[in-house]
Amino acid sequence: MTLRNYQRAVIGPWNHGGTQNASPFHTAGSPKAMQSYEWLRFFDHFLKGVDTGLDSEKLCYYFTLGEERWKVNRTWPVAGTTSVRWYLREDNALSTIEPKSTPGEDSYTINFEATTGVKNRWHTQVGGQVVYPDRAIEDKKLLTYTTPPFTADTEITGYPLIDLFVTSTATDGAFFVYLESIDEKGVVTYITEGELRALHRKISTDTPPYKMLVPYHSFKKKDAMPLVPGQVAELKFGLQPTSVLIRKGHRLRIAIAGHDRDTFARIPEQGTPTIKLARSKPHASWIELPVISRK
Repeated sequence: MTLRNYQRAVIGPWNHGGTQNASPFHTAGSPKAMQSYEWLRFFDHFLKGVDTGLDSEKLCYYFTLGEERWKVNRTWPVAGTTSVRWYLREDNALSTIEPKSTPGEDSYTINFEATTGVKNRWHTQVGGQVVYPDRAIEDKKLLTYTTPPFTADTEITGYPLIDLFVTSTATDGAFFVYLESIDEKGVVTYITEGELRALHRKISTDTPPYKMLVPYHSFKKKDAMPLVPGQVAELKFGLQPTSVLIRKGHRLRIAIAGHDRDTFARIPEQGTPTIKLARSKPHASWIELPVISRK
C-alpha cells in the first residue's frame, strides 16, 4: 500500500518459516503452501535474467481459512470490501443493531490465569508448530460476546477493528480481543486477535511510518495516557489481519481478556482490576469486520 513499485505479497496460513499449514480448518486435502513458487520466480528473474513478470504486476496472494483456498488480488484492501459493524449488547450478544438505551455495561474482573497456550502465533515466531485447541473452556475465563448463527457463508478478509469504552479500577491494563468462530457442535476456533495496553490508547496525529488501515498508536512516552479509575476511556485498535470464511450456521465471537499468562507481561504487576465495558447509546462498543461480497 505504501510503495509504488511492482511487488508480490504472499499471505499464507503458515507458521514462521512456512513449514506448517497452520490453518485451524486444515484437512488432508488442503492446498500446500505456495511461497516456494514465488521464490523461484524471484531468483529466476534476478539471478538468471528470466522474464517472470515481476516487473509488470503488483499482486497480493492470500489464503482464506475455512474455505482453504488461495486467492489473488491487485489491491489491498481487497476490491469489494464492505464494513459490517457488530455492537456489544446485553446477554453477551453481538448485534448489527446499535444500542438505543442508556445505561448498559458489563463488569469483568481480570483473570490472570487466562492463556492462549505456548504454541500460539507469538511463541512460534522462532519456529515450531502453531496449535490453538478448542477455546470453549478457556473462554469461560473471559468476557465474551457472540453473534446468532450466520444465515449465509460470509468471507472476512482484512483488518477487524475494535472500539471499546471501558472504565477500570486501575491506572493501566492490557486489553486482548480474540476473534473466534463457533461451529454447530460448540467447538470454538481461534481466528485472530488484537491487543492494546491502555496507557498507549491515544490515537496519534503524527504521520505513521507506512500507510495503515487501523488507528495509529505511537507508543511514545509523550502520548502516554494513564487510565483514571472510574472514568470512561475509549480504546480503538486493529486486530491482526486475517482471511476466513464463516460458514452458514456458524457463529462469531469476540472474547475479551486482560492477560495472556504464558506469553505477555502482567499489567498491572499487582492487584486484580475490575473493568466495566459500556454498551450504551452514548458509549456503544463494537467490532467492525471487513466483509467480501460473494457472488
